Amino acid sequence: MLPFIFHKRLFLYLFVSFILAVVVGIMSHECGHWLVTRCFGFHGQHIRYNATFYGRPDDKWLRRDSTLQAEYAEFSSGVDFPGKGEYQKLQNTRDRDYFLITAGGPLETMLAGTIGLLLLFLYRKKIAQTDWLSFGQWLMVFLSLFWLREIFDVVVAVIRLWAGRAWMEGDEFLMARSLHWPTWSIFTVTSIVSLLVLWVVIFRFIPARQRLTFILAGFTGGLTGAYLWLVLLGPKLMP
Repeated sequence: MLPFIFHKRLFLYLFVSFILAVVVGIMSHECGHWLVTRCFGFHGQHIRYNATFYGRPDDKWLRRDSTLQAEYAEFSSGVDFPGKGEYQKLQNTRDRDYFLITAGGPLETMLAGTIGLLLLFLYRKKIAQTDWLSFGQWLMVFLSLFWLREIFDVVVAVIRLWAGRAWMEGDEFLMARSLHWPTWSIFTVTSIVSLLVLWVVIFRFIPARQRLTFILAGFTGGLTGAYLWLVLLGPKLMP
């Protein structure tokens, strides 16, 4: 049973840590997109506070510019034209590259969270012997909570739907469409995993005497960090 123990100083430390973790999580996610664009030879990339602009690839055939408009119109209408096979091959390559770029962000976030969770299990015996986590152990906890992005984005998507904005812009939505899967398919799986990770972290690795403080700090600090970065500071510091 959850003991109702509240530690003011711990709450302050965790509150600030959650704010910082939100910013680090968002920006490392964008770096995941950026890294894939570098691997594919893009140039002119620009990372904003909540998005990564891919720029243009070096290969002229993969650019979305006026040189391909006529061929794209003919290809889309099903009309045969010289070089259609080559165009189809290049279009497939482009679609693959953009899919991997889109996947780069979520994969980075989930990889970081998985590493954090594995570290917690690796040191589970030592953690089980304490009722007050050390600084290093808290770092493992916060790293594992990178998985919380999946829950956060699902909540945002539901709010957008409720507000009448039916167009889904999240990476997982775009990936599902690219694979011709149901729109919510990827998010359904990742959000379930995210909830499981959260449950394991809270009830297996957070000591009982720190648990309530951690939950309250996570809820308030996470929302505060998202508001500060996505609404107040991010647009000004990294427009």
